[in-house]
Amino acid sequence: MIRIYNTKLHSRLKKSIVIFTVIYLLFGINFIILDTVYAQKDRTKLDELKEKLERLRTPKKEDVNKQESEITTQENKKEEIEQLPGMVYIPPGEFIMGSNEDYDYESPKHIVYLKGFYIDKFEVTNAQYKRFIDATGHKPPIHWKNNTYPEKEKYYPVVNVSYNDAEAYAKWANKRLPTEEEWEKAARYTDGRRYPWGDDWKKGSANVRPLIWFGKLRPVGSFPNGVSPYGVYDMSGNVSELTSSFFKPYVGNVEPNPNYGENYRVVRGGCYRKTKSDAQTFRRHFISPNEVRPDVGFRCAK
Repeated sequence: MIRIYNTKLHSRLKKSIVIFTVIYLLFGINFIILDTVYAQKDRTKLDELKEKLERLRTPKKEDVNKQESEITTQENKKEEIEQLPGMVYIPPGEFIMGSNEDYDYESPKHIVYLKGFYIDKFEVTNAQYKRFIDATGHKPPIHWKNNTYPEKEKYYPVVNVSYNDAEAYAKWANKRLPTEEEWEKAARYTDGRRYPWGDDWKKGSANVRPLIWFGKLRPVGSFPNGVSPYGVYDMSGNVSELTSSFFKPYVGNVEPNPNYGENYRVVRGGCYRKTKSDAQTFRRHFISPNEVRPDVGFRCAK
């Protein structure tokens, strides 16, 4: 009996070992299969990531074309700016405005940011103003005879025009008068210089009052040594220039002035009847909108 039992036990044990071995092998094979499948998936994901990275490194043809088109557009805009007849482009940015040296209404010195704008390279001439008169029937300056100027003064800056006259001309020319901020930046550049050419007075760079008497008006562009870094002429001397700005205090100026308000417009730039001190880039004066003077003219902006 004992031997028979041991034989049966041994037989069952062998069967169990065989079954366990089969089950182990099956699990092992499944694990290998699953591991292979997941490894393949990981490799597929890795390949996909590599493809995406390569696409990011290599721009699409249409993206390249778009970038090239934008660059071309920017170059065209630059070309348009350079070729705009009779005007100079002043780029956007900050500049130093005002002064703490002399008159209260010119202080405090402060930083101003302006968007880009255009400004006339020269003051508006008699010839240009005559075309406006002929086209619109606007009244001529009071010193003209028979609705015209002396032929020798064709390229002189037009004078004896009021703020309202200048504004009418600017509108007709599809332009506008510059603000005093725009005017000062075009004359002064970004480094706070005293004159368009630098900090020191340079003889022969501007048409200002000589030591004796008043001097006389000159054709626009007669002083190339006085051009501003932007390429704008006659910002010091020749004629004072009208702006669109009201004569008001700068921000931070608390000194009272009975002329502040909206009764007067700011004029800039000195003139042939005043000294070099009045030709400084930060110097400001004011004028009634209907007043005309033989030493006041204007230029336009856009």
